[in-house]
Amino acid sequence: MRWRSAPGQDPSREPHIVDHKTRQTRSAPTEVVCVGEALWDLHAPAGIPLERAKLLRRVPGGGAVNTATALARLGVPSGLCAALGDDALGRGLRDELAAAGVDVGRLALGAARTGLVLVAVERGEARFVGYRQGELEARALAAALPERWQARVVHFTGIAPVRGATFALARAAARARREGCAVSVDVNARPRMWPRAGNTRPTGRARGLPAAGDGGAGVRGCFRLLEQADLVKCSAGDLAVLGTTARALRERLRAGATLVVTDGARDALVLGPDGERAVAPRPVRALAPTGAGDAFCAGMLAALVWQGRERWGDAALMLRAVARGHDVARAWVRKKRG
Repeated sequence: MRWRSAPGQDPSREPHIVDHKTRQTRSAPTEVVCVGEALWDLHAPAGIPLERAKLLRRVPGGGAVNTATALARLGVPSGLCAALGDDALGRGLRDELAAAGVDVGRLALGAARTGLVLVAVERGEARFVGYRQGELEARALAAALPERWQARVVHFTGIAPVRGATFALARAAARARREGCAVSVDVNARPRMWPRAGNTRPTGRARGLPAAGDGGAGVRGCFRLLEQADLVKCSAGDLAVLGTTARALRERLRAGATLVVTDGARDALVLGPDGERAVAPRPVRALAPTGAGDAFCAGMLAALVWQGRERWGDAALMLRAVARGHDVARAWVRKKRG
């Protein structure tokens, strides 16, 4: 695949990466574009609660950033479509990602402040305190979406259910499909940014959608996005936030799509056109559980990216992809980040 600028597109936004050894910028095709949140994670030292932490380690974070970074480490040319603040933190994050081999040509620097999330891991459990502008971030991301993707796969993750913004993402996914891209979505339903599951209607076509007047339009846009996907990954926690079940969610997807449901160290459930299967991960002692789901997605996409979209419904291929996802997530959580 070779990059060609879209009509009227600024050539300076062509895909480029910075070689981490030479610091030289060079053009490169992007096979997977990760769309969603980009922010800084501020990690407390391992075992130290946030209340007592005096030093915090700054690490690029956010679902789209984690997945794109993991893909680059796996040798898959990856890019990031996200919105950052036009500030020192935003520019610093952009430069660090470029140095890590991620194409930053689709990043937008704008008015929204660059997000921060404080992270502490105690007894294997992660605790988060976010300093985010959820609605502003979502609208800035919607404004940054390109007309053409020019990639094999477009992966959406860390989406906030903001009215209008989620419908823009669904339309962008539809454009990606028309362009021939495969579309994947990691639901990543953050409890503090999504309507409560208790406000959902459990039956009929609207199963899993919030009741009127409780952010329903934004979540409906998210479901429109899921309906464009060839692959949807969600956790058991995501299903709880959505107020739905794995089988009910699978019914809403395209006929040839696959839903992968993870549940921590338990088996992943794969629901595809040919039925349901389980794939067990290998045991692991998690030192850094933050971002494990993003690494899992990167492993799956690394196994799928070179396959044509029409093959993504193949059960054997998808089971191998899920097994690869487990392996990449296992390696990810064994590396300390605090």
